[in-house]
Amino acid sequence: MRTLYKIWLVTWITFVDCLRNKALYGILFMGVILFSANIIFTGMFSWEPGKVAVDMGLSTISFAGLIVVFFLCMTMLAGDFERKTIYLILARPITRTHYIIGKFTGLGLIVLISSTILGICAACSISISTLAMGMPIANNFSWGMFTLSVFFQTLSLLVLLALAFLWTMLTSNQFTAMILTLMSYFVGQNMENVKNIITSNKLLSPDSLSLKAMEIASWIFPNLAVFDIKTTIAHGLSLGFGEMTKIVLYGFFYASICLCLNIIIFQKREI
Repeated sequence: MRTLYKIWLVTWITFVDCLRNKALYGILFMGVILFSANIIFTGMFSWEPGKVAVDMGLSTISFAGLIVVFFLCMTMLAGDFERKTIYLILARPITRTHYIIGKFTGLGLIVLISSTILGICAACSISISTLAMGMPIANNFSWGMFTLSVFFQTLSLLVLLALAFLWTMLTSNQFTAMILTLMSYFVGQNMENVKNIITSNKLLSPDSLSLKAMEIASWIFPNLAVFDIKTTIAHGLSLGFGEMTKIVLYGFFYASICLCLNIIIFQKREI
């Protein structure tokens, strides 16, 4: 029970510090502005505006969520090292394991709440834009699948947050960790598509060194593309239960592995 209390203490302190940060409200306000723009831009499309509204709404959630991870969560994490407040935290009866788990949970709650607020704003912008034009959202559109898409995007942000933790623990520098996390995002978002294009068009031989390097990279970096189901939602398609389970388990295990590595590295590191 004392272990859970210490983890919760770090979680609560992290959560409150993030709520006090004005950058969070600036990011959420920017999201609201983008959703308002979604209502305006959707009216400019005469062909399937419902699909455009859904795609732009979900893209805005993803974009604003990335800004929360990069410019708020990573700043809060790296700040503990750069401002040396990590010494004050660990001077208390709090272990490094408690710190890692509590810090990730606190920042993860911020990501979760931000995604929920952005998801509600996206749903409102989609509804308003399609009602204003007197047209249905999309054929076979499901709000349940829309909610699932928001959940998957939140899960991808938590995976990226866990990886950002890892880079921060390895570098202790906010700028370097941000660059490495940004690189990991682009690799994870595009690696699968690039590999499929090369394989389908036979641009490289199966035994080529470049293809093998891409195969190794696809196992190291997170495959963030699997969490992106915007196109599926916009076209009114559905996902099977087995496929949804695989995506959730993949995100859970990848984030868990990153956290375990964080704990191991932090335990052996001198601060």
